[in-house]
Amino acid sequence: MAAALPPFWSLVEAHGDELLVHARKLAGEQHAEDVLQEAFLRALRAYPRLRHARHLRAWLYRITTTTAFDLHRVRRREVVTDEPPTVPVEDDHDDGGFEALIAPLPEAARTALILRFVEDLDYDAIGASLDCSPVAARQRVSTAVRSLRERLPS
Repeated sequence: MAAALPPFWSLVEAHGDELLVHARKLAGEQHAEDVLQEAFLRALRAYPRLRHARHLRAWLYRITTTTAFDLHRVRRREVVTDEPPTVPVEDDHDDGGFEALIAPLPEAARTALILRFVEDLDYDAIGASLDCSPVAARQRVSTAVRSLRERLPS
């Protein structure tokens, strides 16, 4: 007969500290808590589908490792920047400045850029304004900057 699953919170309490150390080794001090939080969310989503309570510690380690590797792959592909692209300025006419430059972008991208570079808000304030996390706000600004760079002539 299969052993009943313990409450998920008891796994977090029992293994959280050691998994944080493991996440630090894989993702570094800066990203360890994000990796562990995402790993626990993935584990919590999968927990009701588990058939038995064997090897739960190893299962949590595997999820944490996979989450750290996923973060590494994503971060390797993306270069997050909060610097606007440099744009050559022609002195012979005024083309409307920053607003004209970002006008072709979608509204969400324009809003993120304006909050960051015109209103000079930090990512916490941008996240609050856009109803998202500071990490998501940083990503939105980065994506908007990348879109802007792709539209500019080389």
